[in-house]
Amino acid sequence: MIRTKAILITVLCAFLSALPIRAAQAPQALMMKLEAVPVYQPHTLPSERGKKEVYRATWNGMFSVAIAEVQTTQTVVDGKKVINVRVDAKTSRALDLIWKMRDVILSTFDAKNLEPVHYNFSQRENSRVIDTDAKYDAGTKQWKVYRTQVGHRTRDYRFESNNTLDPISAIYLARSIDFKVGDRLYFKLFGGRYRYLLELFIEKKEMVELESGKSIEAFRILPRVQNTTKKGYAGRLNEAVIWISADERRLPVKLSSKIVFGTVYLDLIEEKRGAESTTAADGKRPAS
Repeated sequence: MIRTKAILITVLCAFLSALPIRAAQAPQALMMKLEAVPVYQPHTLPSERGKKEVYRATWNGMFSVAIAEVQTTQTVVDGKKVINVRVDAKTSRALDLIWKMRDVILSTFDAKNLEPVHYNFSQRENSRVIDTDAKYDAGTKQWKVYRTQVGHRTRDYRFESNNTLDPISAIYLARSIDFKVGDRLYFKLFGGRYRYLLELFIEKKEMVELESGKSIEAFRILPRVQNTTKKGYAGRLNEAVIWISADERRLPVKLSSKIVFGTVYLDLIEEKRGAESTTAADGKRPAS
């Protein structure tokens, strides 16, 4: 259960190594042929202003188990604007006594077309130390991956991208698409070790209650994932739901996923845009 929580937190914070997804049963045919996965173009680009979101994970809505912070900034590299996203996930002090997690994800992607540039996943989970560094070469359309794990052999390899995204750039691209209720979006993902096919079904709009007790209109999205490599974590999580605000921000505000013993919830508890800061209790909507 604890390991499942780690994956849930570390991948969205946004969607992260094995996504918080309703898992498909393996083996089975893929939802879509990989070569048929669309190449999406962003409809709305992320704000140039720096921003930060804080999410809290709870077990069965009662016990706090982790906090995740998502920070977004924009810089210029080699004359090109890029977006940098940093996700810091850590377990609560109480859970640290049993199982301690301090994970960090860094993702850099083009500010205009949201094409990935660089992805780094630093996993610190008790004695487990793993570092994955992946760079996307736009010229050769390949990912170059360097992965180290204490006590294991270092892996250094390349693979053809074929429109494969890291989890962070994928969720930002998904949020930028002008989707509507009934749509199904598909993405090919690289999570740090294995690769996946992700489906996002935009089920409906509904009112969602925030931690403050206030309600906002949000898209209810059902994610589903399948392994596209021989191994993967697609079967670990199930019956997940993601709620993204229905306003122009398309901000993830809530997530739930059933695990072996109960349900883990991830709730937005704080936002910060530039010099302006709000909390979920404020019920405000800062501009993107």
